[in-house]
Amino acid sequence: MKIEKYNNCTVAENDKICIIQSDFNFYKINNDQKKKYVEGDLLSLIEIKDNSIYCIISIFIIILCFIIYFIFCDYKIIDINYKISIILLLLNIPIHELGHILALKFFYRESKFKIGLKFFFIFPAFYVDTSFSYFLPKYKKISVYLAGTLFNSIFMLISFIIFPDILKYYNILISNMFINFLPIIKSDGYYAIITLFEKYTKYKGKKKEYIEDLIRGVFMWLFISIISYYL
Repeated sequence: MKIEKYNNCTVAENDKICIIQSDFNFYKINNDQKKKYVEGDLLSLIEIKDNSIYCIISIFIIILCFIIYFIFCDYKIIDINYKISIILLLLNIPIHELGHILALKFFYRESKFKIGLKFFFIFPAFYVDTSFSYFLPKYKKISVYLAGTLFNSIFMLISFIIFPDILKYYNILISNMFINFLPIIKSDGYYAIITLFEKYTKYKGKKKEYIEDLIRGVFMWLFISIISYYL
């Protein structure tokens, strides 16, 4: 991915796409339209080469974490240890978001990010705006999306090595990791998959977006409930 900085904007392009950034606004255009938007001289040029190894390692560690959990624990969405489970989940929220931030900064040091609060249905959820990942080539961009769940997995594996008995309290965190990793709802795993196939989401209107998110959310909870019942 080639990143060019001009007086009025920054442009990232390869042979397939062209992304223009101004503040925190990003626009996808055709490569031959770039001259219509840029003004002034070329101030700097950076080229970021892709590398799939980060993506492969991330997926391996995340799946390893799931395997170890299911080998040593009986998965239940909620059990009598829910108070400790909630504390561990809350502890892992900043760890998850830190993963996204560090990965984005590692691949593109000039990137910026926003931290905010949104509602997933009726549930509050913190998030990091990683829009600057648009400036990254495919596999490094996927690595940024997976970095949050990767950091949760690393934390869980290290704590399991030091305190093996703590693993049984990670049931709620494992559920949250499922939600983030599996490409069902529009979360990290979903955006990783559409990036893999070089697709972009299109806004369908508030009503259609809500209905689609509701269907995806119901399907996700059904999936987790089935796993919890049979495992």
